[in-house]
Amino acid sequence: MIVPEFPRTRAELLRPDGARLVLHLHGPSNPDLVVVLAHGWQATAAIWDKTVEHFARPGTLVVRYDQRGHGHSSTGTSRPEMALLAGDLAAVVAATAPGDVPVVLVGHSMGGAAVMTLAVGRPALIGDKVKAALLVSTSAGGLDLAAAAHPPRTRLIGLLRHAMAALCIRAPRTAHRLHNLWQPRLDTQPPIDVAAHWFKALMRHDVRRHLDVLRRIPVHIMVGEDDPTIPPEHSHRLLAAIPTARLHVVPRGCHRLPTRHASKVVTALEHTCADATRRTDDPPREQEVMAGQS
Repeated sequence: MIVPEFPRTRAELLRPDGARLVLHLHGPSNPDLVVVLAHGWQATAAIWDKTVEHFARPGTLVVRYDQRGHGHSSTGTSRPEMALLAGDLAAVVAATAPGDVPVVLVGHSMGGAAVMTLAVGRPALIGDKVKAALLVSTSAGGLDLAAAAHPPRTRLIGLLRHAMAALCIRAPRTAHRLHNLWQPRLDTQPPIDVAAHWFKALMRHDVRRHLDVLRRIPVHIMVGEDDPTIPPEHSHRLLAAIPTARLHVVPRGCHRLPTRHASKVVTALEHTCADATRRTDDPPREQEVMAGQS
């Protein structure tokens, strides 16, 4: 069943380095809870369309935005790093949830990395302003297949990926033409050199030893059983680092859970919001297998 459409507002947020973030706000102007949705690498705020369409909680403002360099948001002049995205996320929170309005953060893939980096870099927000988090198809680090810890064949794949990223940065027009011979790029995807810079930032991302701060709040972790992009072991490592979290596994689920398994994401978000507004001293720790398909 499709719920009635929220009132929608488009806004822009200017960052210190000149990046202009495009925000989409759905809900009341005086909310009692704000949900901020952060998308992943090479995606846009549109991946949350079905989430916004089916999620209905009275008094809740849902905010989704294009990450810098993605969608309608400009890139800015700063070097791409997860800390930069975390700063953008903090600015979105400050702009859309003033005063003591509580916030739930939701991040898919690179957006989840931004949520974790925000928590580590700005711990004062966690528990005070941010009351809960939903981490979807994401990782705290260890994504670089070229790292020495991997077997030789895996390292070779990782080195090839780095070589491709370097080509995209140094010769974007050539790389764009070569990519289109194999698979045409979508108009909604960022320029190929911008995408490559953010790929390298993701490879550097690593907050695995600093996630204790997220034990302060309810955290839900969600992953597709068959995710080939960020395999489920990354979510299991997150659960080990945040033992108070709850893990939701989608059978036969892929990486793009917000678009391919939207009803499961909405269900997990409903649980997360309930936890944000009703804290318990002993949140459930067991793994949950989400039956069925969206």
